[in-house]
Amino acid sequence: MNKLWSYFSASTVALLLSILVYAQPDSKAFEDPLDISAVQQFGFRGLTSQPLMAIANAGTRVVAVGLRGLIIFSDDQGRSWHQARVPVQTDLVAVQFVNPVQGWATGHDAVILHTEDGGQTWIKQLDNRVAAVTFPAYYRKRIALGDTSAASFLKEVELNTQGDTSLPFLSVYFANPRQGIAVGSFGMIVATDDGGKHWLPWLDHVDNKDFLNLNVIRKIGDDLIIAGEQGGVYRYDEKRQSFVAVSTPYKGSFFDVAGTDNFMVAVGLRGTVYRSADRGATWQHIDTPVKDSFTTAAVVDSMTVLASAAGSVLVSRDQGLTFQPEAVAHPMLFTAIDALGVRSLVLAGLQGIDVEQVGAERTVKSNGVSQ
Repeated sequence: MNKLWSYFSASTVALLLSILVYAQPDSKAFEDPLDISAVQQFGFRGLTSQPLMAIANAGTRVVAVGLRGLIIFSDDQGRSWHQARVPVQTDLVAVQFVNPVQGWATGHDAVILHTEDGGQTWIKQLDNRVAAVTFPAYYRKRIALGDTSAASFLKEVELNTQGDTSLPFLSVYFANPRQGIAVGSFGMIVATDDGGKHWLPWLDHVDNKDFLNLNVIRKIGDDLIIAGEQGGVYRYDEKRQSFVAVSTPYKGSFFDVAGTDNFMVAVGLRGTVYRSADRGATWQHIDTPVKDSFTTAAVVDSMTVLASAAGSVLVSRDQGLTFQPEAVAHPMLFTAIDALGVRSLVLAGLQGIDVEQVGAERTVKSNGVSQ
């Protein structure tokens, strides 16, 4: 399959739109987004109406990342927001914190950013220019030492990092301040054991011989799970030090997974929801009233919450067995969900950020906008 078509068919709707926004023509001379800091936005509306792609909690602080290096944070339950200092204008699509001060954000151009002050200031740990040198060198060394199996991995990292390629890391997970993994398009996966000072390619640590897109990595109960293209689900095996493929009945793309020790749900194209109560050994298709693609999922206060590209929000109170529509005040193309206090959600999307009370009584007009 042509790589460009594979990328467009497997990326989330939100990510596709981020690419389109980023690609708009500009009369100015080209400046590499890796070399220029994010533009400062002004005013509450200027910050909260920008396209945002991911959210994370840093203790009581909420941090959101978005297009052209925008990172914002709130310390008062979303009532006010401030812009972080970011060294790049690359589109950012994922963020995670391991404690109130240490976090990582990832995005296009193989960018990985790190913060040690709760998201107020960020430094760059990795980009495509570094990856283009260090990743092929890693596998060339393996081959020189006699590991012939590394040849296919060398070819893939060369394809993914050379020339004008601008591949995104779509998701990031750190187990602690030192050990982390980021995943992305065309099977890209990298790992660090020193807090991101050094990153190594990990293509040989996942059962993904076709180098399918890896869209998300999440901790579900005791399991570390990756989900992606063609119904791909991979569970980390500590003994093998590798992500082992888990069979699923779905052949489309999974864009997110969420769950607890007792269950997990994987969501994807055209309202697809699959549920497993046995760590992925078997799967049950869950019917929902939504027919557009689910872009994000989360467990919040014992509720499983899904959001879609068309602005739908569904809530399950029985561990993902059934879902009911939840009225929201500002429907948009949603890209991320997180908890914000008791029975409160913060949702990000292409029209900015919104705080919603789950289960709040509202009168809903026919256009879906609540009053």
